[in-house]
Amino acid sequence: MFDASTGGPDRRPPTGGEPEVLIIASGKGGVGKSVLSVTLGAQLAANGHRVLLFDADHNLGNLHVVLGVQPVARREALLQGAAEPADLIQPIAPNLYLLAGDSGSDAYDALDALARARLNYSMSALYDRFDVVIADAGAGLESVAGDAAMRGTRLVLVTVPEPAALTDAYAVIKLMHQRRPELPVDVIVNRALDEADGHAAYAKLAAASERFLRRGVRYLGAVPEDETVRRAVRNPQRLLAMLADSAAARAVHDIVVPRLDLPSTARSAV
Repeated sequence: MFDASTGGPDRRPPTGGEPEVLIIASGKGGVGKSVLSVTLGAQLAANGHRVLLFDADHNLGNLHVVLGVQPVARREALLQGAAEPADLIQPIAPNLYLLAGDSGSDAYDALDALARARLNYSMSALYDRFDVVIADAGAGLESVAGDAAMRGTRLVLVTVPEPAALTDAYAVIKLMHQRRPELPVDVIVNRALDEADGHAAYAKLAAASERFLRRGVRYLGAVPEDETVRRAVRNPQRLLAMLADSAAARAVHDIVVPRLDLPSTARSAV
């Protein structure tokens, strides 16, 4: 891990207690899940939480692209014994850190299920250094299930008010209900026209979940369609600065974060 103040390795001890590990998933691509993960992480960091953005799409990682940064090391280096998991973590902003994913690694692609599980386990040991871990899940149902199994404390499902997105979101809930029925599921409706639009989309998803699975899901709120977000995505080096004053970021700060009801940030002072 790197210390933003010195540029050197950060070997601080775990913060104590169990971190909150949010698995951010969508089912359908193109709903703004990764940008929302970054926005949520930035808002929590600004509130004093020590936050790790963990790219859980191990071989198609793009969080570093979204943020406009170069990874300090590749995960492939872990397989070669050339790096430790902590060496992959880099500071992005005060209290906000990134563990970037690989992209197109032949070595990772060749791993069997057991070797992948061991690699995931070694990286998840880093979670204890943080108050909150935001794991941006990879595409596909199996990827979401695997990420949620790795110390996930809740699933945050991102969808948009479109039939295809809601159908895929329900598929994620169904799979989680089969694999980890005790895992809480929260819903954020992204790119909503207004709060009523967001709540209507959530109501459809919640009704299907209750009817067919006898399972409740919690509503975290709606994040509005925002042209500022579109412009920020095209300018990764300024993404965090451009998002800071956006309507989307205000909705995350004012609506989503309070409803997460996270523990106090006392553990961050290490």
